[in-house]
Amino acid sequence: MQIALPRGRLLDDVLSLLREALPNLTIEENRELIHSNGDHEVLLAKPADVPVYVEEGADLGITGKDVVREKSPDVFIPLSLPIGECRVSVACQKNEKKTPEEMKGYRVATEYPAITEEYFSSLDVKVDVIVVDGSTELAPRAGIADAIVDVVQTGDTLAANGLEEVATIMKSSALLLVNRIAQKTKFNQVNKLIYSIREVI
Repeated sequence: MQIALPRGRLLDDVLSLLREALPNLTIEENRELIHSNGDHEVLLAKPADVPVYVEEGADLGITGKDVVREKSPDVFIPLSLPIGECRVSVACQKNEKKTPEEMKGYRVATEYPAITEEYFSSLDVKVDVIVVDGSTELAPRAGIADAIVDVVQTGDTLAANGLEEVATIMKSSALLLVNRIAQKTKFNQVNKLIYSIREVI
């Protein structure tokens, strides 16, 4: 089976979980993005790309609920996993603290334009969404945004950049994604892995 996994901060926790469910799974400590061993081929992708790989052909994948909500892929999601816990929040500079309802006309920097648009639309607050790809906390300090929407775990990075969390949009953790075709054509293999992961968690 082909499994798409997220590079970065979530990968170690994902591998710890999968190695319990699939004891023969191995990934070499190198810069390669594809690792083949026996029955499995592991693709290491950016977290935001994992849903795309699963939707377009990889049998399974693991990434955050925040990414899945942003991308809205057409995949089957059988399990929520107890790893990668975080939240997507609105934050602004400490000396200009406002509630989201008070941010009409604000420039909001984010890697999550769909989630951000949906959230502020639900409040009937019109904002200008500025899409950035990483280092979102930099945008207010650089003067290109008034607030941000970003993933928060401890809040330390926000504090270090003079920002303060003012609202939580959603809580997130990792999800197991299954390709719609693989769900039917590899039913037994997919189900066996789902049950193995369920036993681990």
